[in-house]
Amino acid sequence: MDELEFCIKSMSYPLGMCVENLLREEGGTLTISGNALLLPKIPFAAKCYLTGLLLFASLDVVDRKRLSDDYRKLEEFRQKILNSELGKAVGDYLREPWEYIRVGTSTTIDWLEFERREEEVKPYLRRIVELREQTADRSEFLAKADFLSELSVDAALLLSYLSEEAGLKELVNAALGKHNREFREMVVRYFKALRG
Repeated sequence: MDELEFCIKSMSYPLGMCVENLLREEGGTLTISGNALLLPKIPFAAKCYLTGLLLFASLDVVDRKRLSDDYRKLEEFRQKILNSELGKAVGDYLREPWEYIRVGTSTTIDWLEFERREEEVKPYLRRIVELREQTADRSEFLAKADFLSELSVDAALLLSYLSEEAGLKELVNAALGKHNREFREMVVRYFKALRG
């Protein structure tokens, strides 16, 4: 997993699955063409948002409707970047995104594979929900969530994605940061890429 896949999966795990098997090639316009993702030399924050937007636009109407909440997360990411110091460097890309992307090939999400991965992560989600109900405060929760160290970075991102509904995302991410070394290292790499 590279920083781009991490970024997309942190907003929309299903969209991020589309990135897994795409070859990365340098290109002038950000495009999905066949099994390749053509990436221009632009700042990472812009590349991350534009890739997510491109993937979303390349889905069929049913999948776009299914991922409408995820689209909102892409837009929240865009707003956060525009309102930060990075906004000065990448503002043009984020304000006029359709000038920089082109849908060359449609994309599909392998929902059967998503469900298979979801089943593997659900026991951890159940344990997290139970732990939150049983613990009195945040520090106790974090101390007892050490079982999250077992997860791969990919599974950790999926757990974080699934925690959204239960309102657990922030707690899960904090617990992953505390106990899961690989996840913590990937977060550091991601933020370094974001700062450029």
